[in-house]
Amino acid sequence: MEDCELIRLLFERSERALNEIATQYGGLCKSILKRYLSNPQDVEECENDVWMGLWTQIPPNRPQNLTAYIGRLARNTAIDRLRYNTRQKRGTTYAETIDELNECVADTPIKEANTETLNRLLSDFLNTLDAETKILFLRRYVYFESVASLASRFDMSENRVSVKLYRARKKLRAQLKKEGFFYE
Repeated sequence: MEDCELIRLLFERSERALNEIATQYGGLCKSILKRYLSNPQDVEECENDVWMGLWTQIPPNRPQNLTAYIGRLARNTAIDRLRYNTRQKRGTTYAETIDELNECVADTPIKEANTETLNRLLSDFLNTLDAETKILFLRRYVYFESVASLASRFDMSENRVSVKLYRARKKLRAQLKKEGFFYE
């Protein structure tokens, strides 16, 4: 079923629309949720939250690209769940680093890409960074090390670490844009 037809059914408040959307986009939704969440129950619950969010947001919203809209809804739902799950765990930087990386793609629908393409892009991006920034980037966004810990480890101020990471994220966003990962 075409996206425009699915949106029309949502505007008519037909439950059939949700069944069709879940069939067509369930795999996409689950794959996005699994990138952020490791607990299968969280994934299942968030998937239901995505469909509920779609039901309550359309209408009044009429997305031009339903795939991107569902993808963004799934990602935001997963991030909200991550924040909820880590809220009580003081000292963790996991949710904090996800928020920082989220700035790279905030307010811009992202096209789906295969793992090989993303690996190539990230490898190319990391090779453009100087050695110090590359290590900071990897320790922060792969190993979730805190800015304070990085500053101490590399004998820098926290502000200097933050600025270097901000510039790297900005460069990553430019690289993603250049490679066509954002819908225009």
